[in-house]
Amino acid sequence: MRYTVDLISRYQSAFGFVGGTLTGELEGLINRSIFKAGIDYNEARWKAESLNRGEKTLDASLYAPTDWHWAEMTLTYEKQKMNFAIGGLTSETKDVFAPPPLMRFRRTKNITVTVVDGGDEAEIVENFGVNSWDIDLNGLLVDMDEHGYPGAKVRQIARFFEINDVIDVACPLLLDMGIRSVYFKEQSFEPVEGFPDTVKYSLTAKSIKPALFSLI
Repeated sequence: MRYTVDLISRYQSAFGFVGGTLTGELEGLINRSIFKAGIDYNEARWKAESLNRGEKTLDASLYAPTDWHWAEMTLTYEKQKMNFAIGGLTSETKDVFAPPPLMRFRRTKNITVTVVDGGDEAEIVENFGVNSWDIDLNGLLVDMDEHGYPGAKVRQIARFFEINDVIDVACPLLLDMGIRSVYFKEQSFEPVEGFPDTVKYSLTAKSIKPALFSLI
Protein backbone atom coordinates (compact mmCIF):
# COMPACT_ATOMS: atom_id res chain seq x y z
CA MET A 1 0.00 0.00 0.00
CA ARG A 2 1.28 3.50 -0.84
CA TYR A 3 1.16 6.28 1.72
CA THR A 4 1.37 10.03 1.20
CA VAL A 5 2.76 11.99 4.14
CA ASP A 6 3.02 15.78 4.44
CA LEU A 7 6.62 15.89 5.62
CA ILE A 8 7.14 19.61 5.24
CA SER A 9 4.49 20.55 7.81
CA ARG A 10 5.83 18.00 10.27
CA TYR A 11 9.39 19.28 9.92
CA GLN A 12 8.24 22.86 10.32
CA SER A 13 6.41 22.01 13.53
CA ALA A 14 9.17 19.79 14.94
CA PHE A 15 12.30 21.74 14.00
CA GLY A 16 11.05 25.21 13.01
CA PHE A 17 13.29 25.36 9.95
CA VAL A 18 11.19 27.47 7.60
CA GLY A 19 9.28 30.71 7.92
CA GLY A 20 8.44 33.90 6.07
CA THR A 21 7.77 34.21 2.37
CA LEU A 22 9.77 31.14 1.36
CA THR A 23 7.30 28.71 2.97
CA GLY A 24 5.09 28.54 -0.11
CA GLU A 25 8.04 27.94 -2.41
CA LEU A 26 9.37 25.21 -0.15
CA GLU A 27 6.00 23.46 -0.04
CA GLY A 28 5.97 23.48 -3.83
CA LEU A 29 9.37 21.81 -3.94
CA ILE A 30 8.35 19.10 -1.48
CA ASN A 31 4.98 18.33 -3.01
CA ARG A 32 6.42 17.75 -6.47
CA SER A 33 7.74 14.37 -5.50
CA ILE A 34 7.52 12.43 -2.24
CA PHE A 35 10.56 10.46 -3.37
CA LYS A 36 12.80 13.53 -3.10
CA ALA A 37 11.22 15.01 0.02
CA GLY A 38 14.26 14.92 2.27
CA ILE A 39 16.69 16.09 -0.40
CA ASP A 40 14.50 18.95 -1.64
CA TYR A 41 13.85 20.03 1.91
CA ASN A 42 17.54 20.36 2.74
CA GLU A 43 18.26 22.12 -0.55
CA ALA A 44 15.44 24.61 -0.01
CA ARG A 45 16.54 25.21 3.58
CA TRP A 46 19.99 26.12 2.29
CA LYS A 47 18.35 28.41 -0.25
CA ALA A 48 16.34 30.14 2.49
CA GLU A 49 19.47 30.77 4.55
CA SER A 50 21.29 32.18 1.51
CA LEU A 51 18.38 34.51 0.69
CA ASN A 52 18.46 35.90 4.21
CA ARG A 53 22.15 36.76 3.72
CA GLY A 54 21.51 38.36 0.33
CA GLU A 55 23.76 35.88 -1.47
CA LYS A 56 23.25 34.42 -4.93
CA THR A 57 21.42 31.10 -4.78
CA LEU A 58 20.79 28.09 -6.97
CA ASP A 59 17.44 26.58 -7.89
CA ALA A 60 16.86 23.67 -5.52
CA SER A 61 14.46 22.00 -7.94
CA LEU A 62 17.25 21.70 -10.53
CA TYR A 63 19.98 20.47 -8.20
CA ALA A 64 18.12 17.94 -6.05
CA PRO A 65 19.74 14.47 -6.32
CA THR A 66 17.52 11.61 -7.40
CA ASP A 67 19.20 9.05 -5.13
CA TRP A 68 18.53 9.42 -1.39
CA HIS A 69 19.96 6.05 -0.31
CA TRP A 70 23.16 7.65 0.99
CA ALA A 71 21.17 8.84 4.03
CA GLU A 72 19.30 5.62 4.78
CA MET A 73 20.54 3.86 7.89
CA THR A 74 20.18 0.46 9.54
CA LEU A 75 21.11 -0.24 13.18
CA THR A 76 21.69 -3.88 14.11
CA TYR A 77 22.30 -5.67 17.39
CA GLU A 78 22.20 -9.47 17.31
CA LYS A 79 18.67 -10.25 15.99
CA GLN A 80 17.30 -6.75 16.56
CA LYS A 81 17.22 -4.30 13.68
CA MET A 82 15.95 -0.77 13.06
CA ASN A 83 15.64 0.80 9.63
CA PHE A 84 15.57 4.52 8.86
CA ALA A 85 14.59 4.80 5.21
CA ILE A 86 12.74 6.94 2.69
CA GLY A 87 11.34 3.64 1.40
CA GLY A 88 8.95 3.71 4.33
CA LEU A 89 7.03 6.49 2.61
CA THR A 90 6.12 4.37 -0.39
CA SER A 91 5.90 0.80 0.89
CA GLU A 92 4.80 -1.29 3.85
CA THR A 93 5.95 0.38 7.05
CA LYS A 94 6.67 -2.52 9.37
CA ASP A 95 9.91 -1.87 11.25
CA VAL A 96 10.57 1.21 9.10
CA PHE A 97 11.28 4.60 10.65
CA ALA A 98 10.78 7.22 7.97
CA PRO A 99 12.36 9.47 6.96
CA PRO A 100 16.09 9.06 7.73
CA PRO A 101 17.24 11.28 10.61
CA LEU A 102 18.97 14.60 10.24
CA MET A 103 22.56 13.90 11.22
CA ARG A 104 25.35 16.03 12.62
CA PHE A 105 28.94 14.85 13.06
CA ARG A 106 31.78 16.40 15.01
CA ARG A 107 35.09 15.26 16.44
CA THR A 108 38.25 16.68 17.93
CA LYS A 109 41.93 15.89 17.97
CA ASN A 110 43.78 14.68 21.01
CA ILE A 111 46.93 16.80 20.96
CA THR A 112 49.69 16.95 23.57
CA VAL A 113 51.41 20.35 23.58
CA THR A 114 54.40 21.42 25.68
CA VAL A 115 54.94 25.16 26.08
CA VAL A 116 58.56 26.34 25.86
CA ASP A 117 59.51 29.35 27.99
CA GLY A 118 61.20 32.36 26.52
CA GLY A 119 59.47 33.03 23.23
CA ASP A 120 56.25 33.81 21.38
CA GLU A 121 54.34 30.85 19.99
CA ALA A 122 56.99 28.64 21.52
CA GLU A 123 55.42 25.24 21.87
CA ILE A 124 56.15 21.69 20.92
CA VAL A 125 53.48 19.31 19.71
CA GLU A 126 54.43 15.90 21.04
CA ASN A 127 51.47 13.79 20.06
CA PHE A 128 48.58 13.79 17.60
CA GLY A 129 45.49 11.61 17.84
CA VAL A 130 41.97 11.72 16.43
CA ASN A 131 39.07 11.24 18.83
CA SER A 132 35.94 9.33 17.90
CA TRP A 133 32.93 10.97 16.27
CA ASP A 134 30.11 12.54 18.27
CA ILE A 135 26.90 11.94 16.32
CA ASP A 136 23.55 13.71 16.76
CA LEU A 137 20.52 12.05 15.19
CA ASN A 138 17.26 14.01 15.02
CA GLY A 139 14.18 12.74 13.28
CA LEU A 140 10.49 11.92 13.27
CA LEU A 141 8.60 8.74 14.08
CA VAL A 142 5.37 8.60 12.09
CA ASP A 143 2.50 6.13 12.45
CA MET A 144 1.86 5.66 8.76
CA ASP A 145 -0.62 2.81 9.24
CA GLU A 146 -3.32 4.12 11.58
CA HIS A 147 -2.16 7.75 11.85
CA GLY A 148 -2.43 7.63 15.63
CA TYR A 149 0.23 7.96 18.34
CA PRO A 150 3.23 5.89 17.12
CA GLY A 151 3.59 4.07 20.44
CA ALA A 152 5.04 0.88 18.99
CA LYS A 153 7.79 2.83 17.23
CA VAL A 154 8.56 4.87 20.34
CA ARG A 155 8.80 1.73 22.49
CA GLN A 156 11.06 0.00 19.99
CA ILE A 157 13.55 2.83 19.70
CA ALA A 158 13.46 3.35 23.50
CA ARG A 159 14.31 -0.31 24.10
CA PHE A 160 17.01 -0.23 21.44
CA PHE A 161 18.63 2.63 23.34
CA GLU A 162 18.73 0.47 26.49
CA ILE A 163 21.16 -1.95 24.85
CA ASN A 164 24.40 -1.65 26.80
CA ASP A 165 26.68 -2.73 24.01
CA VAL A 166 28.11 -1.67 20.67
CA ILE A 167 25.59 -1.28 17.83
CA ASP A 168 26.48 -2.08 14.22
CA VAL A 169 25.47 0.67 11.81
CA ALA A 170 25.14 0.56 8.02
CA CYS A 171 24.83 3.90 6.22
CA PRO A 172 26.76 5.17 3.18
CA LEU A 173 27.25 8.59 4.80
CA LEU A 174 28.66 7.09 8.01
CA LEU A 175 30.77 4.62 6.06
CA ASP A 176 32.47 7.52 4.25
CA MET A 177 33.60 8.71 7.68
CA GLY A 178 34.81 5.27 8.70
CA ILE A 179 31.91 4.70 11.12
CA ARG A 180 30.70 1.11 11.34
CA SER A 181 29.81 0.82 15.03
CA VAL A 182 28.35 3.19 17.62
CA TYR A 183 27.07 3.26 21.17
CA PHE A 184 24.28 5.47 22.50
CA LYS A 185 24.76 8.17 25.14
CA GLU A 186 21.54 10.18 25.26
CA GLN A 187 17.95 9.95 24.07
CA SER A 188 14.86 12.19 24.08
CA PHE A 189 11.30 12.20 22.73
CA GLU A 190 8.96 15.12 22.13
CA PRO A 191 5.41 15.26 20.69
CA VAL A 192 4.99 17.29 17.52
CA GLU A 193 2.33 19.95 17.95
CA GLY A 194 -0.60 19.51 15.56
CA PHE A 195 0.36 15.98 14.48
CA PRO A 196 -0.81 13.24 16.88
CA ASP A 197 0.69 10.58 14.59
CA THR A 198 4.21 12.03 14.87
CA VAL A 199 6.86 12.09 17.61
CA LYS A 200 10.20 13.89 17.41
CA TYR A 201 13.20 11.92 18.68
CA SER A 202 16.83 12.73 19.34
CA LEU A 203 19.73 10.34 19.83
CA THR A 204 23.31 11.13 20.75
CA ALA A 205 25.83 8.48 19.81
CA LYS A 206 29.58 8.03 19.69
CA SER A 207 31.52 6.06 17.12
CA ILE A 208 33.69 3.17 18.19
CA LYS A 209 35.94 0.87 16.23
CA PRO A 210 35.05 -2.84 16.29
CA ALA A 211 37.27 -4.94 18.49
CA LEU A 212 40.15 -6.57 16.66
CA PHE A 213 41.54 -9.89 17.75
CA SER A 214 44.88 -11.38 16.78
CA LEU A 215 46.20 -14.85 17.39
CA ILE A 216 49.82 -15.17 18.44
